[in-house]
Amino acid sequence: MPRQSAHDAYLRKYILFMLFRDYVLDSDSDSDSSESDSSDDENFDLDLTILETIRQTRYLGGRSRRQEKAGSLHLAWKYSEHPDDHMRFMKMLRVSPIVFDFVLACIKDHPVFTNQSNVPQTPVDVQLAVTLYRMGRYGNAASVSDIARNCGLSVGSVEHFTDRCFTAIEALHDQFVKPLSSNEKEVEKEWIDGHLGISGSLWREGYLMYDGTIVVLSSRPGWNGDAYFTRKGNYGLNLQIGNVPSNLRIVDYSHGFTGSAHDAAAFEYTGASLHPDVLFQGQEFAWADSAYPISEHVIPVHRQPASFKPENKFFDRVVAGLRVRSEHCMGALKGRFQCLRGLRVNINSAEDHKRACRWITIAIILHNLVIDAEGKAGGIQFLPNLDEGVQNGGEGVGAGNIPAGVNIQDEAEVGENKRNQLIVEILVAYGQEFGNEGGNE
Repeated sequence: MPRQSAHDAYLRKYILFMLFRDYVLDSDSDSDSSESDSSDDENFDLDLTILETIRQTRYLGGRSRRQEKAGSLHLAWKYSEHPDDHMRFMKMLRVSPIVFDFVLACIKDHPVFTNQSNVPQTPVDVQLAVTLYRMGRYGNAASVSDIARNCGLSVGSVEHFTDRCFTAIEALHDQFVKPLSSNEKEVEKEWIDGHLGISGSLWREGYLMYDGTIVVLSSRPGWNGDAYFTRKGNYGLNLQIGNVPSNLRIVDYSHGFTGSAHDAAAFEYTGASLHPDVLFQGQEFAWADSAYPISEHVIPVHRQPASFKPENKFFDRVVAGLRVRSEHCMGALKGRFQCLRGLRVNINSAEDHKRACRWITIAIILHNLVIDAEGKAGGIQFLPNLDEGVQNGGEGVGAGNIPAGVNIQDEAEVGENKRNQLIVEILVAYGQEFGNEGGNE
């Protein structure tokens, strides 16, 4: 049965009322014929007027009284005026005033902020502030109605502002998420040398590190919901991140897999797996945990039972001291943009899934933009919130076996030989320390 519009429903009800009224009036009428004819004419004119009014009225439902919203967004501009209040600005909009101005300068001329109407859009700085405010919240505080109330806007404005800013920021992707230059790689290799206390070894070639994390969803998706269920009992998206250690810059990433996917399967869609020649030259490689397959360009720590061997155990412990920077990167990313701790996106279709992934992309772009604007200090500003990032990090099975269907390449033997060479080098460099430890075991 076709759905009945509100106008048709009102017309039908009024026509039924007319029939019932005329029936009752005709049966109870005791007046003379002249008075009855006069009353019928008046009713007829009134009926025509009412029916025409119903047909021409666009909105038949009552409108709620519009309440003026003061909001608190204006406080951000006050906080930006004095350095003593800059931390309050950061807690509100998740970036410093300097970075905010930098982002604004990058996106303000994007065509999405222009229209053909005589009524201009809301200023771009306000739209950006609302978007950043929204990205810094999760849970109930991230509901669109709460964001609208706190910013003094309508719900529709919040959605429009966010979509426009996302479109403009996406255009900056290739500018801020890209492979490192030779000079930038050398900075990372020197960081490895300094951290290990040795130089000139093969270890310095491991300038990149990969790990997986779960971007938790606030609710179970209505579209293939079971696929999003994680081993930690929540629903989420698998995110693979390849970052450098010195400033936590994200060089490579992959998202789109659901929370039930294994890290090894999701890793196959990263740049390191699909296009290794773009990221690695010569002996360069990336560090990873035991969930990842070993290859020439990816050196993971050992799985059990190999991890019980003293030399392997020592190697894994040294690598863990490097790879902790992956956890730091996850914590910094989720600590700044806390929408990734409980993403409020209802996934009921493939388009909704893409929309959820879009939030992750924007957060990564802004993460790198902050590092470009403020250097190392910008990358670690939100590390006090690391605990949550670590708790949600490393969603792979870890020491478990790689699931069926994951392609193990023939170059695994090459990777094993490289790892053995790394073990020999670190044992030679730390021979006395390892000897003491080995004697205690």
